[in-house]
Amino acid sequence: MLHETRSINTVIAVIPLLVVLSACGERSLDREAKVQEPAARANYAKAKALFEQRCKTAGVVIKRTVKDVEGIEILKVRPVLAWGDKRYFDPMFDGAAMAAEAQGDGYIASFLYSELRNPNTPERRGVVQPPTSKPGMNQDAPRQGYRYVDVRDPVTSTVLRYRIALHLTEAQWYQRGGWAKDLEHTVRTGPQARFAVDYEDIVDPADRAYWIAGTRIKVIDRQNGEAIAQLTRYVWDQGVGGSSTGRWPWQHASAQGNECPTSQSTHYTTRFFIDTVLIPKQGD
Repeated sequence: MLHETRSINTVIAVIPLLVVLSACGERSLDREAKVQEPAARANYAKAKALFEQRCKTAGVVIKRTVKDVEGIEILKVRPVLAWGDKRYFDPMFDGAAMAAEAQGDGYIASFLYSELRNPNTPERRGVVQPPTSKPGMNQDAPRQGYRYVDVRDPVTSTVLRYRIALHLTEAQWYQRGGWAKDLEHTVRTGPQARFAVDYEDIVDPADRAYWIAGTRIKVIDRQNGEAIAQLTRYVWDQGVGGSSTGRWPWQHASAQGNECPTSQSTHYTTRFFIDTVLIPKQGD
């Protein structure tokens, strides 16, 4: 009985101490939050103002368009980012402004695939699908992409000409692995494509400190070296690099709608810009 009394007294004595420590902890956390909150708001305001300033220089400039273009050369292919790639979390990642775009073979295929639009919303871009795809409900006849895309092999410097394997059945397409697995290439033996697509990523440390990234995409007439069109694009991660909730900052940046100019498809931004300048040839 004496032992039980001592135990009860010990618990009673400890309770006020726990309350005091808990209160101290709460007050400490409150003080820290009060210090951090104004700083976070100020940082956010600076980032927003800087992004808006950069957006004043963003946009599309088209000097001229070209119809019935059969093929183009891509001077650089967007690199493949693996699932959870650390570059998604790197404020200095050079390709950050296009981190949500198609990559690798998918980037090449995006220029070769067809586009299916909804006739009820003709002002909007459609979905990109293999050229063998049939239009579904509320879809116009496919608008063909380019018939070939030239890409220089970075190892051998050989220029490869990519096409879509149109002979594949749907079952064979799936058997190969689906998206972009229908690419076939040969070594280019004829003349180079007259028009080329290139990009230059904008990596400004002052901007990257606020998680703002940019890129310039150009259409080049190789006959005279003239840039006949350019898209300058910026994105901003409003979470300023935060990843505590499982988000990938650069991959989420465009999905937040924090981009200028606004793109109807972050996955095919380059394709949807290029084909308004170099209009793919339709029909046979």
